[in-house]
Amino acid sequence: MQQQGNKTMGIISIVLGAVAIVCAYFYMVNIAAVIAGIVGIILAVKSKKSFAAAGQTSPIPTVGLVLSIVGLVMSVIGLFACTICVCAVKGVADSPEFQSAFSSVANSIASGIN
Repeated sequence: MQQQGNKTMGIISIVLGAVAIVCAYFYMVNIAAVIAGIVGIILAVKSKKSFAAAGQTSPIPTVGLVLSIVGLVMSVIGLFACTICVCAVKGVADSPEFQSAFSSVANSIASGIN
């Protein structure tokens, strides 16, 4: 009986890579995207090794590896960029100039409503 490569791990790595790419666009799930990308890379490499051990080739693990790497890179860049943005906004919001300008705008809006 001829040994076959593990196609299931390759397909799962494709799905995880796609999930990582989609989740990379949303700040609150960037950590999930990083985890999906890492697990996708691991599964793609294992699938690629199982195909090599069986003496076969398949594009499935390669596609999963590429998608997982792209998703991981996008999610790490997004995570750092969003974290820097949040820190910058927090720093601006804590400044006395912003707080006085915000309170004056809020007072003018409140006086216009009343």
